This record gives sequence, structure tokens and C-alpha cells, in this order.
Amino acid sequence: MTVDRTFIGHETRYTLRDGAELRCVLAFDTGQDGSGPAAWKILLPSRLGAENLYATRSGPEPDAAGLTAWLTPVVGQGAAAELALAVDADPPHSAARQRK
Repeated sequence: MTVDRTFIGHETRYTLRDGAELRCVLAFDTGQDGSGPAAWKILLPSRLGAENLYATRSGPEPDAAGLTAWLTPVVGQGAAAELALAVDADPPHSAARQRK
């Protein structure tokens, strides 16, 4: 499994792939101007190739243990640990970092 990190606008995305297959996207969204509540999102692939929103959770701080516990029932222990490690190693951009 591999995790790719991308940063576009107000969102940091961690894309988990198993080979060429998309398993899950974990996104951290600070909102358009950074003034709203930050939120984590779990997006799962659909049969048509789109990403469907599965769950959201508020909270700006990436906590590896909390992310693992939240993700495990959705994607399984191994995939959850892989995503949490990627977030811990390369945290999402904050609204404050965007404005610099």
C-alpha cells in the first residue's frame, strides 16, 4: 500500500492505494478562508470511479491514535495505520500556513 499526499487550496488529501486500486482518501479541510472549523473527511471510491463522502469529523490536530481508531472500522487496521503514519509524518497544512 502507498499513501500520496497532495495539497490543493484549503484541502490536504492523503490517497491510499493498493497497487493501482484506490482504497480510501483521507482529507483535511480548513475551509475556504480558514475561519471555519477544520474537518477530517473519509472518502471511499464508488464503482463509477467517483469518491463518495463516508464520514466527517471536526478537529484540527492530526492525532495518529485517534485517526487510526476512527479509520479502522472503515478501511481495516493495516490501511488505517498506514494513513495515520502518513499524516503523522507529513501533517496537513493549517489555515495559518496557507496565508504565509
